[in-house]
Amino acid sequence: MAKGKRRPSRSNRRGMIAIAAVVMVLLVGLLVQSQKLSTQNEKYTAQKAELEQQIKDEEMRTEEIENLKDYVNSTEYIEKIARDKLGLVYKDEILFQAEG
Repeated sequence: MAKGKRRPSRSNRRGMIAIAAVVMVLLVGLLVQSQKLSTQNEKYTAQKAELEQQIKDEEMRTEEIENLKDYVNSTEYIEKIARDKLGLVYKDEILFQAEG
């Protein structure tokens, strides 16, 4: 008897088709999940940039507040408020007011 090529049986062919179908389903699921993750990554990147900008803005605001705090504690500011709001002057200072 000559040994010839064996033809795959029907059950073997069905098994291969089933395995190929499962692999295709898994591949499609993987592609869909990859797309979702890519979209989510883009959202997080945009959110990160926005938060970094907010941090810079708040740091600048903090610096402005510190500068204002230093100015408020200065004698220049105290003298200005005493003159403008309270109308106080030094003992030897002469104050002229315009008649109006």
